[in-house]
Amino acid sequence: MTPFEEYLRRGMMDANVAQYERVIQKAESQKLDTSPKYYRERMRLLADPWSWAKRRAGIRRKRLDWRLIAIVAALLLLSACAVAAVTGQFAQWFPGIWMDPNAPEVSEEIVGRMGTVIGVPQTVDGVSVTLNAAVWDGQELRLSLTTDIPDLPEDFNPDAAFYDLECHLTLAENQREAYLRKETARIHDVSHIDSTAEEREALVQSDLEDPFMPYLRPVIRATRQEDGTLTLAVYANLYDYVETPELTLHIENLSTYQEGQEEDGFFVSISEISPDGTVTTDREVNEPFLPGPFDFTFTLDKKLSPVSYSGDIDATYENIPVRLSKITVRAFQVDAYGEVLAPMDPTGEDPDKLYVSMEQSIAMSVNGLWTEDGDYVETVGATAFPIAEDGQSDCEMHNSPLHVVDPATVTALNIGGKRVELSELERLSE
Repeated sequence: MTPFEEYLRRGMMDANVAQYERVIQKAESQKLDTSPKYYRERMRLLADPWSWAKRRAGIRRKRLDWRLIAIVAALLLLSACAVAAVTGQFAQWFPGIWMDPNAPEVSEEIVGRMGTVIGVPQTVDGVSVTLNAAVWDGQELRLSLTTDIPDLPEDFNPDAAFYDLECHLTLAENQREAYLRKETARIHDVSHIDSTAEEREALVQSDLEDPFMPYLRPVIRATRQEDGTLTLAVYANLYDYVETPELTLHIENLSTYQEGQEEDGFFVSISEISPDGTVTTDREVNEPFLPGPFDFTFTLDKKLSPVSYSGDIDATYENIPVRLSKITVRAFQVDAYGEVLAPMDPTGEDPDKLYVSMEQSIAMSVNGLWTEDGDYVETVGATAFPIAEDGQSDCEMHNSPLHVVDPATVTALNIGGKRVELSELERLSE
């Protein structure tokens, strides 16, 4: 957990959809919000490492229309409801993963190749939590926990936003420096930050003084509730910079926010975490349903790496001139990156600049993919346009297949109605 500008995909994470039902309902009337609270909420929504990068000075601010996130979230919610339940070990642990209802055994096998079975239970003050398993695609990490809570309140709402700011995910001490060095380079590259090797190294050494760096911010959501037992999903972005990463998941004071904490249809929390782990927040929370603390240490021994391609791809759609330069296919998502070859205005008020409607943002994105056996899998998502103050815009397509796929078997993409053969692009080293 997408620049943070993997925002759209993270905005699409099925675990976050329920939190934004009111946003969906108010989508047509919601105005563009570029205030500081917008960027803070975007971090909470999307749970992407760019939250780390944005703490650096000098990164330009960009805009995104909340209505687009709302509409895409609504599309995903409808699509998820249409997927039939399937059986299988990982399907049961990870109900948020979209399995192929026509071939559940194939989906289970794909997920199993990037799944690490953990099965470690802990009990604190009569409350039991079991870390079932991890699923890792080389960029996104998902964890499954099952909790047995005897005194779970009758009015507990599993669809509520969780207060999870006292929960954290940390990397083993002997792996932190290597991870930070590669992550710093990636962030500076994708953000077009002009820096020397010495400046980057200074940032790495400074970050090593913070025990929570790299900032693997977990986002926790409930995925199933049955008779006092909750299945929880933990999401975090974890890049495959180190072999068999060793992680510790800390769960403490997991709770829900009190009602009436929204502003203009959005849940906004202004929160800070100090280097010693102290959390300050401006929102009231209920009594923790998982006070803990629980600590699980585990090693990831499986992953299904993404496959990336580069090239000069004409993705012009209607009157929107777009050139893509990179495509990344992952088990849960397809990302395409490029630029818009014309200045943009996100409001549509400047007649001399390009305006892209929400309908166009959805239609011009990655609409589907073909696999080597000839199957076509539809995707759900849209194109985002992080716009700089001068109107210049990047172009980022973030789309989720309607069921999990093996990236190595994807042969072509449907981008805005055009078939793009991946074999005609340069495959980047993994």
